Amino acid sequence: MGGLFISGAGRSERGSAARPGEPACDRMTHPYALAFLAAPRIAVRSLQRAVEDAMPSGARVVGTRGPTVVSVHRLPGDGDVRRIADGLRARVADAIGDPTLSVGLGGPSDREHPLRLVALHAEQAVRLGRALNGHGRVTLFADLGPYCFVLGRPTAEIRAFCRTILGPLADRAQREELRTLEEFLRANGSVNAVARALFLHRNTVRQRLKRIGELTGADLEDADQRVELYLAVLGQTALPELAS
Repeated sequence: MGGLFISGAGRSERGSAARPGEPACDRMTHPYALAFLAAPRIAVRSLQRAVEDAMPSGARVVGTRGPTVVSVHRLPGDGDVRRIADGLRARVADAIGDPTLSVGLGGPSDREHPLRLVALHAEQAVRLGRALNGHGRVTLFADLGPYCFVLGRPTAEIRAFCRTILGPLADRAQREELRTLEEFLRANGSVNAVARALFLHRNTVRQRLKRIGELTGADLEDADQRVELYLAVLGQTALPELAS
């Protein structure tokens, strides 16, 4: 998943007539991006048509990437965005017969968060949110918690960041070491807690941590380096979902 498309050319846009229950046009609204991700059996063209049919006034589909359809909506900034997004998810899910349909929500767009970035947030939120919380849900980008600090950039940049910080630990062959590092960081450096979580002897944990230090070149006792490592571990965990 690289830099995101934002192109309204040739895409559908709803007229100005509001449907019942839609946010009124004279309320203060802000641009948000919604990313819809259906089950593999649903053709992306079918999903796009269902999204277009369910869109409120003023919304438009801005593009597709693989199985994901992204649309842009002007929504009220009064705390209703999750409820509105869930209503759209339910309508589209009914239309395509897919209760597992998931939605990611990015925004609002402003000077610091251009529409292209907000759309990327929505796409990353639906992919990672589905992996973390299950199918059939709405995930706001802000719901991703600490993942937000490493996301919000193209997949290639996330992969490069992870490889720079983790070194060989980013390779699939080092899964046990990566899992050990993650538990070590989550446990605030407690070897005993890591041993309990992974059902290992403490000496085995110490041996792995020594090897992790050698592979990454990091000082696991340094607080700043621990932060870098934790962000890289989060990014490495998210990569399979973002690249799917």
